[in-house]
Amino acid sequence: MKTTNPQHRLLALLSIPAFLFLVIPTAIVVPVALNDSRYITFPPEGISFAAVAGFFADRAWTSALTASLQSAAIAVVIGVLLGATAAIGLHGRKFPGQPAVVGLILAPMIVPTVVLALAFYQFFISIGMVGSIVPIGLAHAVIATPYVYLTTRASLAGLNPALVRSAQSLGAGPLSVLRHVYLPIILPGLISGALFAFSVSIDETVMSLFMQSPGATTLPVKMFTDIQFNLTPKIAVSSALLVSVATIGLLLQVIFVLKRRSSTRMLPLAVSAQT
Repeated sequence: MKTTNPQHRLLALLSIPAFLFLVIPTAIVVPVALNDSRYITFPPEGISFAAVAGFFADRAWTSALTASLQSAAIAVVIGVLLGATAAIGLHGRKFPGQPAVVGLILAPMIVPTVVLALAFYQFFISIGMVGSIVPIGLAHAVIATPYVYLTTRASLAGLNPALVRSAQSLGAGPLSVLRHVYLPIILPGLISGALFAFSVSIDETVMSLFMQSPGATTLPVKMFTDIQFNLTPKIAVSSALLVSVATIGLLLQVIFVLKRRSSTRMLPLAVSAQT
């Protein structure tokens, strides 16, 4: 009979308050967004979708949401390309200065965001790119790349470099090696990294504040300015929307990982059945 370790039960009990402490403040924006009031109040005075309808009917809020999605798309595409390329290029290789290269890749996670924001602002304004969503997406891609690099590198930890050399010795070209050797291994890391990149971009405020313009105002910047001057339930609606997107992304990642594990476990059974 399987017994439960008392330490495990104690750890589970202690984790419940921590879980509630993290989840409740996040989930509280949902009833606030459905509040039947012109102002943000809690507990809600009633349930109404008026704030949600007002959010999507307000051109300023929908434009900010569109700008956030556009910048996040740019950050995800560039971040995945750069992060995955760096992880594959450094996998299984040792050379002088490698720690410095890795430190340079991870530097955006360490350097204060306001310093990066000022540097990007000075750079983009010198080349005349400030005023559109493109520089915001490019700046977000820089801070998203380290997350993709780390998740891809973690996926590559189980890949023997000898498999790559074997494929190359058998005549496989770079694209064939990437498709048939690297891609099946790094796919979970790419998906996780893309989700991290999307979350980092759509939630980034400081860089967007530096490079915003009337035609390029992201959702966090719009929330920040309205909190100061126009506190309405639309802010809670936008917060609930961001939480919902992050939750859906997390659930999709969990489903993908579970499905991949299930198919991996079923593969030996299928091979044994054929033999």
